[in-house]
Amino acid sequence: MLEIVLTREDANTEYALLAEWLVEDRSEVSAGQPVCVVETTKATVEVEAPGAGTIVQLYGEEVEVELGKTIAYVAETAGELASIAADAEAKPAPRPAAGDRKATRKAVELAELHGVDLAEIDKRGFITEKDIEALLAQRKAAAPAAGPILAGVSTDGVSLPAVFELDEADGALDPGFLSSLDHDVFRRLPAADKVASLRAAGARIGEGVDLGEGSLVVAARIVIEDGVRLGPRATVVCEEALAIGELTQFGGDLELRCRRAFLGAGIWGGRSVRFGGGGHRDPWATLAVGDLAFVGDEAFVNVCRPVLIGREVYLTMRSLIVTHNIGHSILEGFENRFASVVLEDRSQVGLGAVLYAGARVGRESIVASNSYVVGEIPARSFAIGVPAKVTGSSSHKLSDARQRELARRFVDDLHELLALRGHAVSAIEDDGFEVEGTRVAFAPSYRGGVDGPAVVLALDVRGDVPDGVAVIDLLGRQVHGDGGVVLDSVREFCRKRGIKLEPGPWSYPGGLI
Repeated sequence: MLEIVLTREDANTEYALLAEWLVEDRSEVSAGQPVCVVETTKATVEVEAPGAGTIVQLYGEEVEVELGKTIAYVAETAGELASIAADAEAKPAPRPAAGDRKATRKAVELAELHGVDLAEIDKRGFITEKDIEALLAQRKAAAPAAGPILAGVSTDGVSLPAVFELDEADGALDPGFLSSLDHDVFRRLPAADKVASLRAAGARIGEGVDLGEGSLVVAARIVIEDGVRLGPRATVVCEEALAIGELTQFGGDLELRCRRAFLGAGIWGGRSVRFGGGGHRDPWATLAVGDLAFVGDEAFVNVCRPVLIGREVYLTMRSLIVTHNIGHSILEGFENRFASVVLEDRSQVGLGAVLYAGARVGRESIVASNSYVVGEIPARSFAIGVPAKVTGSSSHKLSDARQRELARRFVDDLHELLALRGHAVSAIEDDGFEVEGTRVAFAPSYRGGVDGPAVVLALDVRGDVPDGVAVIDLLGRQVHGDGGVVLDSVREFCRKRGIKLEPGPWSYPGGLI
């Protein structure tokens, strides 16, 4: 009897993704025949059969398997085959198709990504990826065209911020105020006086807004919602409109210049962020940044054509977006390009990466640091290089057991962090510990029956949440209940692990970590 084992050679992780079986279970294989595709953090490799016989698979596709584990046997005799069949653990069930319709795996994935109900497709036999693509094309053709300020740029995959839909009269400033405004004098005003003067001129500005020492904010229409904070020395000059959603904040030395800027709620921006550059007064110079986006220190976004940055996008430190290229004469054959740039929801752009005019990064895709994007990166892809090319997927499906293992580890990591911060924490018992008189615990599935005060981390929430108990649905990314400073601290701990929770927007007011 032969074993097929996931070896630890050339892998820098404890797990690998069993991406695809190349042969059927219980089929005959020959020595050296590729039988499956495995993805590690370094490469995608084909695993070969160690000898001839009948293969018995122990895992399904798209499951994370610990390196060193046996994923299949090759029975060389009928006796060995019978023995394996009696003793082998049942492999995980294949991922079911959405609803009760038959569909290929890729079709199901594409349907889930775009929220397609397979019942919408009237077809006998298996639904394929092409069927989903055809339906999406029909939807796109039937959808209303993007507004003129977007110059026809498709918003597919981009959740525009709510402030993008402002009424034309909302926050309109008195033209006389704008024409007589002395920018240097305005900069020297105390923050509260700046807010008061803009409100008096017609701007709609919420409570708790801090425009920062030495900052300038000018636009024909200004809407700034509650809790917005701009760091010192910000320069914000928009020809037509500026709208910023609640709890958005930027560090010092922000520069924002374009015709229209629509920044969503809960955006976190670093220091020395620059939006604008050449052509920022062009008629098409529109910037839209979705809720909960992250813009790292010294990021630069040129806005002479529409730039759309979706919800929960990460635009990291010193990354660069350009919407035009001007060099030598176009009549001499040199390039002269003007085009929009789009980052769809939950995409990520690495340190020092460049997105060239016309680039589009698909939903949940990752562009590696120092890469150069000149075209379109499909959804859920990992792209790297100059020019950037797709080399794999941005994420992979975890088994239920692996999810439980990682989530359970949150308790250990949080316990260690709090102890190192000097907080009195009890020993970990029954997957939980106490801090500040509140129990923090992990439960794979919350079904109620927990006495407060408590904060429970769970992968599934179905029971009622009583007073004094807060439950964090890690997979659903939801918070149920209230837990004061302990809940705020655990929520911040989750945020730093990529889990942004609703309801939002939310900012960490300070706490235990």
